[in-house]
Amino acid sequence: MGQSKWGVLIIMSAALFIMFIDTTMMNVSISALVADLDTTVTGVQGAITLYALVMAAFMITGAKLADIWGTKKVFFRGLVIYTIGTLMAAFAPNLAVLLLGWSILEGLGASMMMPATVTYITKEYTGKDRAFAFGVWGGVGGAAAAFGPIIGGFFTTYITWRLGFFMEAFIAAGIFAYLKILRDYKPERQMKLDVLGAALVGIGLFLLTLSVLIMDPLSNPPVLLLMVAGLVILAVFWKYEKKRKERGEDVLIDVDIFKSKVFTVANLVSIFFQITLAGIMFTIPIFVQQYLHYNAIQTGFVIVPLSIMMFIFSMSGQRFAKYLTPKQIIQLGIVLTFIGLYLVLRILKPGVTGSDFAIGLALYGTGFGLIFSQITNLAMMGAKPEQQADASGIFNAQKQFGLSLGTAFIGAILVLGIIHSITRQIYESGLFEGSKEQIKEAVIQWIIKMQQGELNIPPEYHDAVMKLVNTSFIDAMKLAVLFMMGVLVISALLSFFLPKGEKAAS
Repeated sequence: MGQSKWGVLIIMSAALFIMFIDTTMMNVSISALVADLDTTVTGVQGAITLYALVMAAFMITGAKLADIWGTKKVFFRGLVIYTIGTLMAAFAPNLAVLLLGWSILEGLGASMMMPATVTYITKEYTGKDRAFAFGVWGGVGGAAAAFGPIIGGFFTTYITWRLGFFMEAFIAAGIFAYLKILRDYKPERQMKLDVLGAALVGIGLFLLTLSVLIMDPLSNPPVLLLMVAGLVILAVFWKYEKKRKERGEDVLIDVDIFKSKVFTVANLVSIFFQITLAGIMFTIPIFVQQYLHYNAIQTGFVIVPLSIMMFIFSMSGQRFAKYLTPKQIIQLGIVLTFIGLYLVLRILKPGVTGSDFAIGLALYGTGFGLIFSQITNLAMMGAKPEQQADASGIFNAQKQFGLSLGTAFIGAILVLGIIHSITRQIYESGLFEGSKEQIKEAVIQWIIKMQQGELNIPPEYHDAVMKLVNTSFIDAMKLAVLFMMGVLVISALLSFFLPKGEKAAS
């Protein structure tokens, strides 16, 4: 590997793989974790949520450390912390150890490693090689997220969920073995960490992400309060950083980076299509498990067409650069993802099977792969050389926030769609006396009891109730897919503000 020019890419892709597969692999193992650790579903979901929050809070700071310690030292230390965390999770005897190992240590390690992967690819490769490298990097990350349910389902069903964390530790050991091929990109001058800036941006992103993750249409969590608090703190951070720069002091991020139209628009385009990816990866597994009663492995195989096409076209997307500009490739990708979602929408009706999703998901994966092949490279091209660490931190923070936002929004739409559909069907049937609002309130209470396992349906009503639920599930899925298509339209409109760019030389 040391003699290959792609050695750095392999290391960075392997690092991204273990970070992306983490959550999706464990999402299908919640029941096993609850039983083995003698805890609750809420406790395990809390661990998953905390992992996302830790990454969100420390991603910007993790990226800035490259300007203080050097990129190799940050990547190495992040990998050490991550590996310790994954081993603690693998051996965890209880939820507390799992929280410390997985949620906190892995989250901290990932927040240091992930921006470094972008920085290394930006510095090691140029031109067509860099575009190809970012395509592979993005494809590996997407494929890891998509294949996570299959791997996690297999380990949990046939061996143990702990093997997932052991697999990550094994891959991390392989990365350690080849760290010597990485160059040490050190800062040109000694910089100090802006501690107050790190605290402000960390708290702001933590609160903003938390406000999204606790969204629940069936209760009344303080979403708006946390969101406003997070935005206010980020606004204070912004002004504080501007004043530090004016005084010539070291800053956590150079806020002038957003004056770059390329960087800003590429990040906006990215965050909107990340929302749709999160939506697909959330709604399809829930639908096939609840409606079609598929197990974890069967569910994973439904997503396979998306994973394979995403991976292939992330790597091969650069071939289109002979005929199209990066902007046109991204726009082609958005069109294909939109058509893919439309085909998914068309098959959502009674009698649908898992295989019916294949063509739509394959087209979505193709489009997403094309976007992946260009968007990171385009965003990083918009940053000056001295802004590379800042740019990688912001880009990765945006991706994580987009995925959290997509899961929360589309999850809420799914629940609201089910409530609306059941309410409408009952109201139109005339079987329930009362206003539409009264029926809606009764439906909400019914769903809450169902989630808590406290609802007992008399046998003679079972078939009718299940038919009602199944019909409402399909209606809600259609609503969620329509929302994702609307989000893609926003991404498409934003893409027109990307620079035209040039086709690659033949």
